[in-house]
Amino acid sequence: MLRSMLILVWGDASRDRRSQNFARYFSNEGWSVEVIAIRPNIPRGPRMFMEFRRRMKNAVRDKRADVVLASDLFSLSAAAWMKRAGRAKILLYDARELYTELPAVARKPIAKFVWRTQEQRGMIGVNLVIVTAPNDADAILKVHNFLPRPVLVRNLPWCEPELSPDRTLLDRFDIPRDVKVVVYLGGLQPGRGLERLMEAFIGLPYHLLLIGDGLLRSQLQARASNNVHFAGAMKSDEALRIVASCDVGISLVEAVSASYALALPSKHFEYMMCAVPIVSSSISQVLDLFRNEEWVTFVDEKDANSISEGIQKAITISERTDLREREKYLALSEYHFEHDVVRLSAILKIFRSEQWSISIS
Repeated sequence: MLRSMLILVWGDASRDRRSQNFARYFSNEGWSVEVIAIRPNIPRGPRMFMEFRRRMKNAVRDKRADVVLASDLFSLSAAAWMKRAGRAKILLYDARELYTELPAVARKPIAKFVWRTQEQRGMIGVNLVIVTAPNDADAILKVHNFLPRPVLVRNLPWCEPELSPDRTLLDRFDIPRDVKVVVYLGGLQPGRGLERLMEAFIGLPYHLLLIGDGLLRSQLQARASNNVHFAGAMKSDEALRIVASCDVGISLVEAVSASYALALPSKHFEYMMCAVPIVSSSISQVLDLFRNEEWVTFVDEKDANSISEGIQKAITISERTDLREREKYLALSEYHFEHDVVRLSAILKIFRSEQWSISIS
């Protein structure tokens, strides 16, 4: 029986809700779980990835585990080495993104080739690919022409029935307690509709709180009015408590690449767990799930007027207890991490090395 798991993570594990959830779930199931997270010292460029790869391989060199989970493409090389060296029985690859189609590489043929090659080499030894959205497996298959057995574990929050509003949590951001608050949770990166959001907020009588950090922070701060607040990056549990104290959540993913067009953003489900109505762009996999839900307001993420009107509509929706209760009910009944990870857990529980080739055929 499999009993130990090693989870490899790029960055700060305390702010990586997904890797936290894997560790929490399997620990609760009686596994011995260790997380190794490395944040590169070099801020950007090829040397950053080379440094991470070197440090991660050094970190796992003396490790052994029944299962090694690569939480991203960047960790896959070290995880694959463990499998080849006989230091792990099972290799799981959490394909959180369609990495070869991210905006940063989609129009750079050389960089795209490098990522495709790295992913393909690692996947040769992978037993299971974990995908975060229903259509991702087909998209990865188009890139590589082969795919280990995929299992769907969406990027969902932990089931948190006790999350409730506490406006005192917003005091530290100098947000008055009697105003409506719109919140954005996520990276301050291109392709998230944030420039248009700044434009849309001009003249609105609400406050905007951005939780996260990234390349656009200084640019957004330069454009922000007095009713826009920057919380910076924070631990995921703390972030959710603050989101639950706001009135409307924002998710404006732009379809600037195939990866973003196929996105099923985790922030949608985090807002749901907090019972916060959502203003969303009309990306396909979100429409597939929530097209008919009244607590989601779909807007044109390229049009500031559309975003502004959507925010005002969502503020009105936030006053409707029935809609917020339905949103929370769906989050607690289906759209939480424990719901999706059960299938992966079941596959691992029945694993026997001598029958693995049969079970995946």
